[in-house]
Amino acid sequence: MKIALSTVACTDWTLERVVTFAEEAGYEGIDHRTFGHGSTGLVYDPCLVGPTKLRGLLSAHGLESSSLATSVRYDAPVFPPVLGRVVTDFEASVKTTKAMVRVAASIECPNVRVWGFELPKGERRASGLRRILQRLEMALTTARHTGVKLVLENGGSFPLASDLAEIIARVGNPLLQASYNPAVGHAAGEDVVEAVRSLSGSLALVKLKDLRGNEPVALGAGDVPLEPLVGELVRRGFGGWGVVEWDRLWMKGAPDPSSTLRASAATVYKWIGAAQATARAGRAAAMA
Repeated sequence: MKIALSTVACTDWTLERVVTFAEEAGYEGIDHRTFGHGSTGLVYDPCLVGPTKLRGLLSAHGLESSSLATSVRYDAPVFPPVLGRVVTDFEASVKTTKAMVRVAASIECPNVRVWGFELPKGERRASGLRRILQRLEMALTTARHTGVKLVLENGGSFPLASDLAEIIARVGNPLLQASYNPAVGHAAGEDVVEAVRSLSGSLALVKLKDLRGNEPVALGAGDVPLEPLVGELVRRGFGGWGVVEWDRLWMKGAPDPSSTLRASAATVYKWIGAAQATARAGRAAAMA
């Protein structure tokens, strides 16, 4: 498992500061939060930086891109039910996906993170899911021959690993994989270890995010059972990304993230080391 730093913690940092800090703190990659072309929400947004500059800085600091983390979602209702497809832009999220895939390809980023997300109150799950699947299938055509995959994250009306597994199975396209957020799954009553087991081969990213109540905290300081989840990923030989996220982007008056991000990196590497040691001991015992 490779460890990436999510830039949602670095809202007022330049790209240069992000990559310098990530290398110093021991991260192996950057998870790039974006609000798209023309956005003003972040000091550093990958859509506002030349791809050559971005690739060069990452390479100079020994870093990779884990994903382009977008706000793309496929749940927008159609109203009126039939005519709405004519008078509204049913494919707006597909067009946005295409733009994000282009950015990801230009910076050699293998994944674009997207969402199902929230069904309108009173809508049957079957009809809402059908609309999401239609858009998602169209969105996946924009990733063909680009080297980029879409990774669908759990949340909203689809908080569980089983929701991700259902959607991925129904789409049946190898360009669609899973991004699992255990904080969301845990809040919904899910066993997060069983969740990553159930996603197995479709799992591309795991969001390493901890909460104490509703407050984002450093890894290991909250209520989300991340250590056994990391242990399970190590035992399974997971080769994807663990993305360390601290939601400073959404917190008013939050302090500088440096100490939290350093502590979180140290904690996850400690968990990985402990799991590796346990696995080695188990193999040695089996051979004795």
